[in-house]
Amino acid sequence: MNKNKSKASKIFQVALFALTLGLLAYFCISDNNLMILLYSFHGLNFFWLSLGAGCVVLSWLMDGLVTKLLISAAYDEDYEFRHAFKVTMVGQYFNSITPFAVAGQPMQFLTLTRQGVSSGIALSALVRKYLVYQTTIAGYSLFVILVKYSFFRSRIQGFMALAVIGFLYQSAVVVLLFLFAHSPRFTTKLIEGCVKLLTKIHIVKKPQEAGEKVKNQLEFYIENNKAMQGNRLMKARIYGYTVVELTAVFAVPFFIYKAFHNPGAPFMDMIAAQSFVTMISAYTPLPGAAGAAEGSFLVLFQLFFQPNVIRQAMLLWRFITYYSCIIVGAFFAGLENKAQKREPGFRKDAVQPPVEESGTGPNQPDWKPS
Repeated sequence: MNKNKSKASKIFQVALFALTLGLLAYFCISDNNLMILLYSFHGLNFFWLSLGAGCVVLSWLMDGLVTKLLISAAYDEDYEFRHAFKVTMVGQYFNSITPFAVAGQPMQFLTLTRQGVSSGIALSALVRKYLVYQTTIAGYSLFVILVKYSFFRSRIQGFMALAVIGFLYQSAVVVLLFLFAHSPRFTTKLIEGCVKLLTKIHIVKKPQEAGEKVKNQLEFYIENNKAMQGNRLMKARIYGYTVVELTAVFAVPFFIYKAFHNPGAPFMDMIAAQSFVTMISAYTPLPGAAGAAEGSFLVLFQLFFQPNVIRQAMLLWRFITYYSCIIVGAFFAGLENKAQKREPGFRKDAVQPPVEESGTGPNQPDWKPS
């Protein structure tokens, strides 16, 4: 059995490696991107370019801090940052290679549970994290519409229609996440529906047993979520980290702009433009929002870059913000061994998850994967 699991894990790792190489090869070959990118390095200011790359690393670190904060809040024992950073990079990788970034959160959930985190805590942490992330993006979208609307409308035809569609999409995601996080009835029906669907397609073979486990974990999720909501300091820190994370990513085009020796410092305008690019990309059903991300960048950032360098700027931006997530994330995306189980040690104010009768169930935490 262990040999089969080890073989499956190796096949999974090889498949991820092959996929990563395939995506990079596509980027290099498509439209002669590699030659254009190499040509663009001539004459660039590498100080500004390194700041742009550093912004992406900063965003990863902030995301890891959010994960660490949410998981550590549930346990007496500290959850190490290196484990939180792995969760972040797993999310970055699978978000980058799947349409609508659908695999990011499920793979992060799997990673957390293999680290020994209770499934209830993992679920509540990821939902709250994603809710904060989407709420912050919606705030940026509203900022673009209210503060920078006249600036973009006078220069880009049809801006308002795209802005409204993007904002409504982000708002709808926030509403659904809010219902999931705060409405037990909605959450129960949604998860029960998922169990029924998985039973019909024969993924879940014991629906009654699975339903009971889901019910226990759901009750724990709701209670744990209530405990998290009451911690205002933690909530402020999470929003603060998320604002820094998004601002760092949105600032990358500005540093690329400066790397091309452009005068002036339209920092806020470029932050707004990048948030709008993210808005448009969010509802594109292709891995990495391929096509929509590049196209919206070329349309919006033609306001700032010269026509002879805007394609090089777009490729640099795409490589720094997207392909770097694939390259670096590939080193973290493999499945790690399950953590050894032990008796849980929760904070006094934390909610304890349900434990299986044997006392050695999968809900017991351990931060030291073997």
